[in-house]
Amino acid sequence: MVQVLIVAKTEMGKGVCLGGLVLNTDQSVRLLPWDPSRFSHSMDTPFNLGDIWDLELEEVPNKNPPHLEDIRIKGFQERYIQTIPKSELKDFLLKRVDAPFVHPSALFDGLIRFKYNQRGYVSQAGGLPEYSTGFWRFKRPLHKLSSDARYLYLDDDIPILDVIHKGFDEPLGIIPSGALLRFSLARGYSDAQERRCHLQLSGWFL
Repeated sequence: MVQVLIVAKTEMGKGVCLGGLVLNTDQSVRLLPWDPSRFSHSMDTPFNLGDIWDLELEEVPNKNPPHLEDIRIKGFQERYIQTIPKSELKDFLLKRVDAPFVHPSALFDGLIRFKYNQRGYVSQAGGLPEYSTGFWRFKRPLHKLSSDARYLYLDDDIPILDVIHKGFDEPLGIIPSGALLRFSLARGYSDAQERRCHLQLSGWFL
């Protein structure tokens, strides 16, 4: 059993994807449900952002980049320990994770491919990182589009980053510069050309 902090809870189809941090190693994990046929948890999962749980984890065989953090919750032995208020999570996480100030072009080892007015993605053709989640900070704010859950990073009023927010956080009109941002790469999606894993904003900590 290990203690795991829930650092992200995002929409995944009709279910929920959970991101965690193993507290004795500071290892980032994507927590899969015990059922090996599923990648997402049900919407009524008891796990919430900021929770610390005692969990028994089991390795997932045959993992492929970029989703190498996948690990499965084994059985039904989980035990709730406590919840860290979201207002305290930024300071807590910055003591444990690397979160450099970067330009959006540097996300995921610079392998994100951007097209104007489209979501960024990684693909086999452009190279795949060896991880699918991470923390970063920007020196400029993110601006929410009024119509949906997308956020823009503007460089001299030119949109450089267009990213969808998949978390359950209450939307902010502006996510200020210096906020701790968690980005993730969605499960692969095949279009007419190639299989892509799109960039998404999992959440933020102020």
